[in-house]
Amino acid sequence: MTMFDLTADLQIFYDKHVRLGVDRRKKLADHRDLNIVRLKNGLDDLAEESKRPRPHPYDWQNQGGYAMHTLNQDPRDDNDYDIDVALLFERSALPEDPRAARQRVADALCKRCTNFTQEPTARTNAVTVWYAEGYHIDFAVYRTYADDFGRQRIEHASIEWKERDPQEINKWFQNAVSTKSPAGGLLTKVPEGQLRRVVRFLKWFTRSRPSWSLPGGLIVSTLVFECYRPSFDRDDVALYDTIVALRNRLAADTRVYNPADRSEFTANSEIANQVKRFKDQLDMAVGKLAALFERDCDRTRGRSAWDWVFVHGFWGDKEVAKVAMDEALASASLPTPYFVKIRCDLARTEGGKTYKRYESGSSVLPKNVALRFTVESTNVPAPYKIVWHVDNHGDEAAEHKQLTWETPPSESFEKWTSTAFKGSHRMICRIMKDGRVQAETSHVVKIAPGRWWNR
Repeated sequence: MTMFDLTADLQIFYDKHVRLGVDRRKKLADHRDLNIVRLKNGLDDLAEESKRPRPHPYDWQNQGGYAMHTLNQDPRDDNDYDIDVALLFERSALPEDPRAARQRVADALCKRCTNFTQEPTARTNAVTVWYAEGYHIDFAVYRTYADDFGRQRIEHASIEWKERDPQEINKWFQNAVSTKSPAGGLLTKVPEGQLRRVVRFLKWFTRSRPSWSLPGGLIVSTLVFECYRPSFDRDDVALYDTIVALRNRLAADTRVYNPADRSEFTANSEIANQVKRFKDQLDMAVGKLAALFERDCDRTRGRSAWDWVFVHGFWGDKEVAKVAMDEALASASLPTPYFVKIRCDLARTEGGKTYKRYESGSSVLPKNVALRFTVESTNVPAPYKIVWHVDNHGDEAAEHKQLTWETPPSESFEKWTSTAFKGSHRMICRIMKDGRVQAETSHVVKIAPGRWWNR
């Protein structure tokens, strides 16, 4: 049976709400350029302190979704954008130890970067800077040199120096888009680059719920490359057919391999779990989209089906309202004449010195940030006891059986936790007197997915 046609709606949604757009893309480029300047100035600071040269990178290159033109608008409007940049140094400009090379870049950024939620950190494959505005930048460090035979070599600073072309993934994807997408012609009704649009739609789907912890962009792109089903007539058909093919592929095998070096992404247990959850949600999507093939499907029912996939007001408010209702119920508190106010501060380690205040529900934080919650004030007459109660919302917390827990009543005005699981981390402070809750308040922390390839 023919699938109900909403391809025109899908194109409008893509143009207005999915694509990054010129203005957002320029803003991210400005953030990138500013941080490259900060890096160079920081290297100059290190040189002045050490009285030794700290050469600048001689070039840089875009990587990741920004370079592949698959970076979407943020479904939650949290400015949760990642910018991947390859820094190219002469071999003589960096320490021979790849860890020391990454640390030098991190130290340089620490000299000049401000307003971050976590200071620049040298991870296994990149140096990451998380900013309070929501975006984060990953600087991958490369060195270039000519070998004994005069051949140009490019090596990436990971656990060891590994030969790698910083543009390899981008070249692979651009070739896939041009060769797999329907070519322009009299018989082609869709715009060029359909594969890229399907990737973007599925990347949006994986981020449509804040509680979901599903694979990142490169893994989604790799799977779409394998399973893409083109349509010369309609993007909605191509998207649906690809969703079905993805579901079937993952039902048979959940292993995913890097298209550049064929290493297994899913050898990492966190990614393996994300891919398995992706399979489950694709299964749900296929069931929801079955309405598009029913005889009595109309525009309203068809848009409602796609609404489950995208959770956006463009398609209808039902799924958006469900997510909002869940959040409202989680934050509801009992009416009382008393109040309590709490605050949250960020630290590098539990019990360590705090470096920044975090307002409830503000920017998205990376994992492994220590959180110090304290009672600022309350009008409940003493004596009283304090209960700290945690509600986590998300796939990862559910899998670790850490959705909720609380402390026994005590006199402690302080409680330490951390950003352990992707999703939301809600700290509820209850003031207890005579065995009853006299006042309570909550503080929400938004947590980004862990980027295992940067650890």
